[in-house]
Amino acid sequence: MQIIRSALFNIIFFSTITVIVILGYPLVFFNNPKYIFAFWHYLSIILKFIIAKIGGINDIVENEKNILQEPAIYAIRHESVWETLILINRFKEPIFLLKEELLRIPIFGALAKKAGAIAIDRNNGVKSLKEIVEQVKVSISQRHPVIIFPEGTRMAFGEFSNLKRGIALIYRKTGCPVVPVIHNSGRFWPRRRFIKRSGTIVVKFLDPIMPGLTNDEFMNKLNCIFSTEIKKMETS
Repeated sequence: MQIIRSALFNIIFFSTITVIVILGYPLVFFNNPKYIFAFWHYLSIILKFIIAKIGGINDIVENEKNILQEPAIYAIRHESVWETLILINRFKEPIFLLKEELLRIPIFGALAKKAGAIAIDRNNGVKSLKEIVEQVKVSISQRHPVIIFPEGTRMAFGEFSNLKRGIALIYRKTGCPVVPVIHNSGRFWPRRRFIKRSGTIVVKFLDPIMPGLTNDEFMNKLNCIFSTEIKKMETS
């Protein structure tokens, strides 16, 4: 039964994304980015409905008070496709930091760029990071929340690896609080797996790390938060 449900879910989910993204492509020719943000918002609502009704995967959010009114950087755990498409609805006009290769995907890349997505070029090292910092500063000045996946790639549920240090420079140079966001989406939607498990994803918005720490202090604190909370998720 789980195989049949997963097959049906995968067909409907990815077909829906493909069709809606193609239909949304003309929006890249509008000068007002609010149309693009609205597009991603409503796409996310549609996908959340499919995920819940067909995939049997729901979600609950804890500590929403830590979704700040002021501009902030959200360091989000990365375990599946779910958090890149569904958590978007918790933020007003968020800007994502994404791998450059994702922005080269036809149509999707154009829509993501129009929504202000910032490309991470891993082959360009320090130069790329400096450019990213400047783009994040612009996004913050325009009062957009900024979304970062500090692990740099999807992780297996319960797995922890030290976070990429680039987020420390962004934290220090922007002077913005960083809100760690931990969840267990990989328990129900494992990376590179056909089978999805029904259940409830728990999302935790943790207390923000306020500006003022050194790079090392910040990284030690963020790594500690991630490793501790991931372990809690695994045993809950």
